[in-house]
Amino acid sequence: MSKITIQEIADLAGVNKATVSRVINGNRNISEKTRLKVEAIMKQHNYVPNSIARGLAFNKTFTVGFCSDYTDKRAFANPFFYKVLQGIEEIVYNHDHMFLMMSDHNHDNKQSKSTFERIVVEHRVDGLIIPNSLLNERNYELLVKHEMPYVVTGENMLSKDGVPWVDIDNVQAGQILTEHLIDLGCREIMIYAGRAAAERDKFIADRLKGYRKTMENHRLEVRIIEQAEVLKSLYGSESSESAVEGRPEALICCTHEQLFEILDFENGNPLLSEIALATFDDFPMSKYMKHPVHFVEVDLEMMGKAAAGMLFSLMNKEPGVPKSVSIATRIGS
Repeated sequence: MSKITIQEIADLAGVNKATVSRVINGNRNISEKTRLKVEAIMKQHNYVPNSIARGLAFNKTFTVGFCSDYTDKRAFANPFFYKVLQGIEEIVYNHDHMFLMMSDHNHDNKQSKSTFERIVVEHRVDGLIIPNSLLNERNYELLVKHEMPYVVTGENMLSKDGVPWVDIDNVQAGQILTEHLIDLGCREIMIYAGRAAAERDKFIADRLKGYRKTMENHRLEVRIIEQAEVLKSLYGSESSESAVEGRPEALICCTHEQLFEILDFENGNPLLSEIALATFDDFPMSKYMKHPVHFVEVDLEMMGKAAAGMLFSLMNKEPGVPKSVSIATRIGS
């Protein structure tokens, strides 16, 4: 039995060939009744679109790309990186597109094209999602020149207007976590946020900003430490009376690495268990820890979904697409 053609599907559905093509390609300007009728006929006859022919006909690849920064080893080691990818993949596959992952190599080598440049210039994908670490002047110019739809994960740090980005609302996260500790009765709240890290990573700077704003609103002292050694001086065996008086009631760690450093310190000094520890986002081992940790739920999967959703809106040239989306957080339980 020969494979059914698009024209034959159109005849059976009582529509024209262009309508069937629009259904196959996910065009939203089709009534629900027509779409369901065409899809039912395709299913009945086991029709599978030829992706190569489909791409040639519409001058598309029907592929969305995610280009990571090969030099950012921390991202690959971070398990939360894959939560973002999971969200992206779900939306991409729901739109019947392929998902291509790659990392940008040789972007400092002027003698050859980087992976990023080849993908953009050669239009290997119909749209691209990139971390904010890859959005430099050169890559921005490539995206604009070659009219490649793109979305940035992480707040845009480039001094360019109109860059579409999606990020967690880290200022709000810092605010509600600090507010939560205050509601628990804590007044002496310290935050572990290194200056160099805050200058390098916008999310840390924003968490610090949220903490500072909340403390000032409650007229409480802002206490920032840049190294865990400061705590050792407060909890050491030879601590002075003034050091004991200066001990915090709660400590916010901006990253999990900082939290683990403090917890390791606790092993050698049980006095640290006197304070409330807090951080951003839960992690699998938290339920096995002896010391309870307060945290803010950071929905990174939702961040990935929002980035992919925004990208498809840009690819389809939909009106009113927001230029940025901030994902709100909530206190975890």
